[in-house]
Amino acid sequence: MFVVTVVLTILLALLFSGTGIPKVAGMETSLRRAHHIGVGPRLNRLIGILEICGVLGLLIGLWLAWLGALAGAGLAALMIGAIATHVRAGDDRKAIAIPAIVALLTAAYTVTRLISA
Repeated sequence: MFVVTVVLTILLALLFSGTGIPKVAGMETSLRRAHHIGVGPRLNRLIGILEICGVLGLLIGLWLAWLGALAGAGLAALMIGAIATHVRAGDDRKAIAIPAIVALLTAAYTVTRLISA
């Protein structure tokens, strides 16, 4: 089960690094997407910081299971918020499906991290 945890850790760390860094850096594409769903630049940057903290928690969580599980739960909560935000913005199913799939992956990670502790 630990192998599954490691694979999910790497996948999620890459994914959330790829979404968090542009938010923290204030990149134009990130700001445009955030504006579309009604998220201002400050909140967008905060979400990016939380995503990067989550990545660090996932990686350190390979050695400290409790931290990995908390990071996974926190990232899943962020994705639930993303789903709600996309629904509120009237986005199509594809835009809603992406954070939903990521939420399921983070939940799966959290469960596997707890089991393999």
